[in-house]
Amino acid sequence: MAITYTNEMKTNISDPLRSLIYTEFKPVDVVFDSMFDPSRMTRGEYIRYYFIDSNEVAKHSDGETREYILEIVYYFDTKRDRFKKAFDDVYSDRIEHLKQLLDENRSYNDGTYRWHEITVELEPLTTVEELEDIEEEQTIAQRFVVTIIRSNFR
Repeated sequence: MAITYTNEMKTNISDPLRSLIYTEFKPVDVVFDSMFDPSRMTRGEYIRYYFIDSNEVAKHSDGETREYILEIVYYFDTKRDRFKKAFDDVYSDRIEHLKQLLDENRSYNDGTYRWHEITVELEPLTTVEELEDIEEEQTIAQRFVVTIIRSNFR
């Protein structure tokens, strides 16, 4: 018997998450990628997200509930300003703004059910050199670890 298949990660997690973040932060680039890409820093900042893991939480007769773990990294160029001034005037506000956006969309339905739970953990602010082991890269990175829970029913 043939099964009906939907790519839940792309259709109901990745695409809606990108749209949610891009709508709030445009024209800042929001890209699905596994590593830092310096060519994206044309505006002095960009946001990258990527899946880390996916785990089954519960099995149902007609589907499952899964948790999707992603990293979201907000990159900031510090070459233009002194770090403290840049952080105080720009970056801390943008980091809090992104966290608030995710918190306010704990359950997300854009006309279609996307997810019913989201948790956000912030890691310490760091450089890309330390976070992603890219030598001599002084771009600042704020990494968020985001867990999204969604029930997938057939």
